Amino acid sequence: MRAPRPLPILLAGRARIAASVLALACAPSWAVLGGDIGSVQADQVRMKATRIANNDAQGGTVHEIRMPDGSSIRQFVNSRGVVYAVAWSTRLKPDFAQLLGRHSAEFDAGVSADLRSPGIKRSAFVDRDDLVVNSAGRLGAFVGRAWLKSQVPVGTRSDAIR
Repeated sequence: MRAPRPLPILLAGRARIAASVLALACAPSWAVLGGDIGSVQADQVRMKATRIANNDAQGGTVHEIRMPDGSSIRQFVNSRGVVYAVAWSTRLKPDFAQLLGRHSAEFDAGVSADLRSPGIKRSAFVDRDDLVVNSAGRLGAFVGRAWLKSQVPVGTRSDAIR
């Protein structure tokens, strides 16, 4: 007969498994900047969230996805059906590779240049080529916005992306 495992070790193992499952279940997946309207609809289903769509003044649509934990993602789609901007207010740090898609390398390069300067970094601002990203956060509260200059509808001001 096998000796019973000590209770603390057994509970610690189960706690690690539960934490892993929760992390995977909570991992956000958002419409990719520069992607199409189909990615917005797929996100709503994947995140089991509610989606509200409103027309904007420039003929595009703003899709807000609200998650059960209070997080929200606003995806700005131009009249050609391209996600030209994304804004977030989330409890978990966004996955910038998923959020920015092929533009994430530009963001990473901008952030790593900023990290060389002294001081603690709680925010990032990147303005490189076509991409602009402004992100800030702390544990449990992350906010930001990103947009593609070439895709923003004429007459849309950057302060409207929030």
